[in-house]
Amino acid sequence: MASQSLTVSEFIELPIVKAGLPELVAGREGLGAEVRWVHPLDVPDVSDLLRGGEMILTTGVSIGEDAAAQRRFVRDLEAEGAVGIAVELGFAWSRELPKALVDEANRRHIPMVAFRRGIRFVEVSEVVNGNLLDSGHALARRGEELHRSLDRLVLEGEAAESILAEVSRRIGNPVVLEDARGELVALGSVTRREDEVVDTWSGLKWSDRNPGEAEGAMAAAVMVRGRSWGRVIALQTDAEFDRFTPIALERASVAVGLGLMRGGEEAELRARSRGNLLFELAAGLMEPLAAARRASTLGFPRRHGQLVPVAAVWRTGAIEDDLGYEKAWASLLPAIRAAMAEPDRPALLGSRGNCVLGVLDRGTLGSEPDDVASRERLARRFAGVLNRHEIDPAAVALAIGGAAGSWEELSPALVRARFAAEAGAAGPVRAWHDASRTEIGQLLLSMRGTPELLQFSDERLGPLRELPGERGRDLLDTLEAYLHSGGRKTETAATLEIERQSLYHRLARIEEVLDVDLRDGDTILALHLAVMIRRLLHH
Repeated sequence: MASQSLTVSEFIELPIVKAGLPELVAGREGLGAEVRWVHPLDVPDVSDLLRGGEMILTTGVSIGEDAAAQRRFVRDLEAEGAVGIAVELGFAWSRELPKALVDEANRRHIPMVAFRRGIRFVEVSEVVNGNLLDSGHALARRGEELHRSLDRLVLEGEAAESILAEVSRRIGNPVVLEDARGELVALGSVTRREDEVVDTWSGLKWSDRNPGEAEGAMAAAVMVRGRSWGRVIALQTDAEFDRFTPIALERASVAVGLGLMRGGEEAELRARSRGNLLFELAAGLMEPLAAARRASTLGFPRRHGQLVPVAAVWRTGAIEDDLGYEKAWASLLPAIRAAMAEPDRPALLGSRGNCVLGVLDRGTLGSEPDDVASRERLARRFAGVLNRHEIDPAAVALAIGGAAGSWEELSPALVRARFAAEAGAAGPVRAWHDASRTEIGQLLLSMRGTPELLQFSDERLGPLRELPGERGRDLLDTLEAYLHSGGRKTETAATLEIERQSLYHRLARIEEVLDVDLRDGDTILALHLAVMIRRLLHH
């Protein structure tokens, strides 16, 4: 017997039922119906006796020999919600059930069973109904256990993805969250890859008559402050839906709704969802075709023009510790998206950590120039958003790349944009950084997994770093300012806010400690590279 539900077919296979030599004589189509209760019944009028889901056990003596009465008996049972009829031979009929009874059961797809050996109805009902009660209690316990787990996740401030993953683990199928516009916002799956889940979700065909029904899916509405925000959907990709599935979805919808009521949670959820797509594409963890499909579920159409990659990175110390990068980005991204997108052309931006990646639709090739002027215009719009939110644009490094013709080209372009923004965040302030040209900082970041880089920097700058106290840090800062100014001592002294004579003493001390000549071109080049490696990779 199934632990979560009992179908008519499973009822017939129970040992206590098999003892009566059951023979299915009608209604094969209804064998999958769920049995809620087993009910012995030997009265001709069944009105108001049933609640639905009953398997009827009868001797047939109350039905009578009249064909019309026999048909009416079956019709009345169907109207009351019975899911099956089992008749013991030897009382009203000795060998076969009446044709009218069997034909009516076939017509209404109600399974009808003939018992060819005597069977005690009271024992059958006691055993089966006892197991059904135990199953119901077990179901309630599972629901309460899930409720406690989801409550804990909500109280701990976990994101919707964690809630969906927990429900997926409990029901053995993927679970997705979509908003009221039908956009996929988050998903959780312990059984399938993300691209498989997205493909399955995209292929759902929802009923026009009942928007909550689709073949292979089950949904529960997510309500936030009395309005319908979206729905949680289970996808039947691995395990058959059972009686626990709707309970789990209901619990999930409540937990997600509670989470969305937290300030900024909805914006963070959307930013994370878009960020996961773009960062995974950039990292080569998602195929370009799959990324295009995923983007279409987030409102970025499959038909688009040239794709412009953008990236932005917070500078160190720009965000208060208690705020966090993702919360800061979440509050800004809707405004940034609106400012940087052209009319009737979409933009997709998402965050992960201190970085934002984005893609802008710039129309068909040649419809709009892809030049410095167009990128400067984007940079001004970006800075305008920061200013309106009372954020110094210098707190963020923005990088803009050249237009890509496809999602295949976009993947490496996003990597270049991110490297350009990260390098920019560690260097001098600029309005924007051109990711279409590889600069030294980008090149070094692309090689950051190479141990020789850090070894090179340590060999050149190690003696300064080993000086005690703040002396070594002061000399490193002096060297960096001197190199950045191109060796112009007046500019270096002004940057450091020290007298020129003090600068001369520091430079002399640097030459002494490092055993170098700062007038030598190769030395300057090597030290400049070492300083950049330290700034980009050590931090």
